[in-house]
Parts: sequence; structure tokens; C-alpha cells
Amino acid sequence: MEKKLLLNLLNIPNMLILYVNKNEKIINSFGQEEKQLKLKNKYLKDIFVNNYDDLVFLLRSNKEKISISWQNNLYELRYERIENSRDFILYFSNILEKEDFLLEYKNSKRNLLAKKDELQAVFDLAANGISILDSNGMFLYANDFFQKMMNYTMQELYKESCISLSSLEYKDRSENAIKEVIKEGRIINFKKVCVTKDGIHINASMSLSYIKSQNEIIMITSDITDDIKYKVDLEKKVEIELIKHEKQCKLMCHQSRLAAMGEMIESIAHQWKQPLNALGLIVQSLRHISSFESINKDMLKVVEIEIMEKIHYMSQTIDDFSDFFKTSKEKEYFNLYENINDSLGLIKTQLEKNQIEVEIIYKNNKIELYGFVNEFRQVIINIVHNAIIAISNTNSKDGLISIELIDNSFNTIINIYDNGGGILINNLDKIFNPYYTTRKEGTGIGLHMSKVIIEEHMNGILSVENCKDGSMFSIKFNNKYTL
Repeated sequence: MEKKLLLNLLNIPNMLILYVNKNEKIINSFGQEEKQLKLKNKYLKDIFVNNYDDLVFLLRSNKEKISISWQNNLYELRYERIENSRDFILYFSNILEKEDFLLEYKNSKRNLLAKKDELQAVFDLAANGISILDSNGMFLYANDFFQKMMNYTMQELYKESCISLSSLEYKDRSENAIKEVIKEGRIINFKKVCVTKDGIHINASMSLSYIKSQNEIIMITSDITDDIKYKVDLEKKVEIELIKHEKQCKLMCHQSRLAAMGEMIESIAHQWKQPLNALGLIVQSLRHISSFESINKDMLKVVEIEIMEKIHYMSQTIDDFSDFFKTSKEKEYFNLYENINDSLGLIKTQLEKNQIEVEIIYKNNKIELYGFVNEFRQVIINIVHNAIIAISNTNSKDGLISIELIDNSFNTIINIYDNGGGILINNLDKIFNPYYTTRKEGTGIGLHMSKVIIEEHMNGILSVENCKDGSMFSIKFNNKYTL
């Protein structure tokens, strides 16, 4: 029993323990002081000379403990008698160590309270609503910003929850959000409509985080009503501007077609001039033939065929130009080479008049594009027509326009070269601007509309640069978007 008791006493930290017999002789002792003073086999009266009376008082009274000053330290002394024996145990614990602990505790508490005040100030000065909810969404705390935003006092918020402050259509979603944050741990940017104490509806964005150890939810709330209003107003302005832009584009497209129509009418006049002259000669020859007494039927047959050929040619010319002026309503796949060739046919007379040769360079004449075919033809005619004017201004007898078709797995490219002397450096950046022109009779909308058609209607890129003897217009399509 004694041995077991001593082993238990060894586990008591920071304490001097004396095992004393009935004669007040120290049988055994433990602790730091024992190592220094070697108290074993000494009598209490000899060791505690100045405190012996206090010891006697403790041994004979019913007190549980007393304080004594010994070895320059203040000790708390406790007394325990051994059962069925006159031996007893004295416990000495250093009170100064306890006082140090208490002092440290007080300092820590003071620092903790200071930190709490700091955090409270941060919460109240925050530019967002910060609140703490229980697991049911009831308010446990809300900072000043949140209280002012919702026009509730803290006392009033104790009776409310984040669900009760939601508008009717968001109550179920708010309840589900509480369940979800407890399950997932966090929800970012949960948007809903809240109702203030005055009944005002505000748009809010909330981020919630679940503190498992406290079984509480931290909620940060931002009023995004002004942001949403700004976004809606901006969308309206953008929509208005888009409508204006669309109207402007339609107007410019119409002007562009009117300009192209004037050029086409000139082309029709040129293409009809020769067959009309031929028809005039045939009519004159018929007058001569009619003076004969007998008319050769075979000769009349030849004249009839020739007349019908001229009429068919003129009719076909009208059909070709009529097709050009039809607006493409839907996008379609079309052969690139064939449509460039058809476009050149419409301005063949201008090319011949200015003695300009056109060549189409290609490795594959089966290349297809997806888009508005007549709008694409208009682009080709606009670019080639500008090249014709540039070459004619040089008075060159060897005018040349080269159209190069390039097709690979990534891009389809149409490069249109001319030897018209190029574009002035100062004009290169402005060449596609609306109503910008360097010609007195120019409208400045042809190239601008060409860029709109290629880039906005067909997802391509239209660019220009100077080359060796003139300029090069390049039309580039990414096959990812065109096929």
C-alpha cells in the first residue's frame, strides 16, 4: 500500500512531497527541493525552524491547507494522514508559480479582449455586411453595415433569419443554401433578393462559410442593386448603339449597292453597245435584202440565228447583273473559283477598256466557302474595281491583276494583287474607314462595306498592304469557322 502510494505521488508535478512518520521524521521525499536539500531522515522541527508552529497548527486543526514562507519561496502546504497509520504526507506546492500562471492568464485575457475589440472595429468598419448565423440561419451577430443595409437593429435581428429576410421567391433557395453550406462547407456568390425592414427589395450577393467546431455560419453580404442597375442600363445603351450601328450598316450597304449599281449600269452599257451595233447593222442589211425580188430563205435563217444570239447575250447580261443585286437571305456553301470568275465577268468590259489582264492562280478550283454568296461577289468586285482605277491612273499599258487562291487545313486565303503603284502610307490605316476616299468621284463606302461583309458577316479578316508594284488585298478565313 505504501509503495503504491509513493508511486502515485511521483506523478504529481512541481511539488515537494514529504512522507513523515509519527515522530515527525521524514521517511521519504520527492521534488526539486529534495534533490538540493536532501531532506530524507531529517526531522520537521529541524528543517522548518521558523515555520514549525504553522506546521503544528495544520496537523492539529481541521484546515485543509496553509501558506508558509520557506527557502525564499511562498508555498501552499497540504496535510494528509495515511489510513490505519499515524504516518502522514505533506504536500508543498510553489505559490509563486501559480501566481506567475495567474499573471500570464490575466495578460492573455487582456490581450484577447483587446483583439476582440480590434476585430469588432474591423467588422463594423467593413464595407460589406458581415453576420454570424446558427445552423438554422438565425442571426447571432451582424455588423453595423449589415444592420444599416437591412435597416434592422441587432435586437430585432435576433428574431430573424437569413431566410425570413429573403423575398418570397428566394425563401426556398435560401433554406437550401443553409443546408448546402453545412454539407459542403462553403458557398461563393450566392445571389438573391433581400427585403429590408421598410419592405425595400435589394439585390444581394452572399458568400457563406460553415465553422464546424462552432456549428455556426459566417455570411458576407454585398448590396449589388446599383451594379445590376448599371449593367441593365449599359445593356440598354449597347442595344441602342447596336440598333444604330445596324441601321448605319444597312444605309451604307444600300449606298454601296447604289454606287455598285451605277458601275454595273455602265458595264451593261458597255456590254450592250457591241450587240446593239451588230443588231443595227443586221436591220440595215435586211432593208438591203428586202429589195431583192427573191429572198433566200437560208440567208434569212442565218440572219435570224445571229439576231437571236445577240438578244440572248443581252438577256443573259441582264440576268447576270440582276442576280448580283439580289440580297443573299441565307448562308450557303459556294465554289470560290466559280464565283470569283462570275464576278469578273460582270466587269469584263471595264477590264477590256483599260487593257487590264486578270489571272486566277490556284492549285485547287474546288475550294468551298460558307457565307452570303452575292455579298462575297460584291467584295471581289469592289476590290478589283479599285485596282482598275489605280492601274488606269498610272496610264500603264500592261495592267495586271492577279488573284491567288490558297487553301490548307487551317486557312482559306484570297490574295488580290495589282500593279497600280500602291497606296500612300498615310492612307493605309484609313483605307477601310467609312466615307474615306482619295477620289473626287468616290463615295468611300465600297471598301468599308467589304470589310464589314468579310469580318462581321463571314468571320474572316480583310487587310491591305503595299507590295512590289502596287497593293495586295488579302481575305483570310479560318477553316474552323467557315466550314
